[in-house]
Amino acid sequence: MVVILAGIKGGIGILGVLILAVGIVAIPGLAYKRFASLAQILGWPTNLRTKIVALLTIAGAVACILLDAPQPIPATVIGLVAGNACLDLARRRLNASAHVSVLTFSVLWATDVFGPPFAWLLVLSPMMLFSRTALREHTWGEALVGALIGLVTFGCFAGANNWSWIS
Repeated sequence: MVVILAGIKGGIGILGVLILAVGIVAIPGLAYKRFASLAQILGWPTNLRTKIVALLTIAGAVACILLDAPQPIPATVIGLVAGNACLDLARRRLNASAHVSVLTFSVLWATDVFGPPFAWLLVLSPMMLFSRTALREHTWGEALVGALIGLVTFGCFAGANNWSWIS
């Protein structure tokens, strides 16, 4: 949803938003979900999955920059690349909550991009943190690491949104 809203905010039109969503979300998502089948057909080791998805996401970010996409599109995609990388690293040691991470980034992003009327969304992140622990999907530590990753992801977005070479 963040990618779609970034495209709308960037004013790239419905076709541009569709292309952006396919390139940044759908293709890497399908690669992640269907990689085992594709790897078997191509004879690739299945441990390449995260590397392939990372390369696709990075390629999308580079394309947004090279095509001079209007802000907040490049900064959003750069933030998502950083968030995916952090989540991948964190999940090597513990089961960090992707739900908390993505929601934390999303509510901070929406508040920054669309302004104070969206600040009420900030209650959703702690609610997700509590729900993931109450459902015993994650420990408190795993949920808090997810929140920290969401904060780092937002920091990368905010930094990229202010860099003169991108905007």
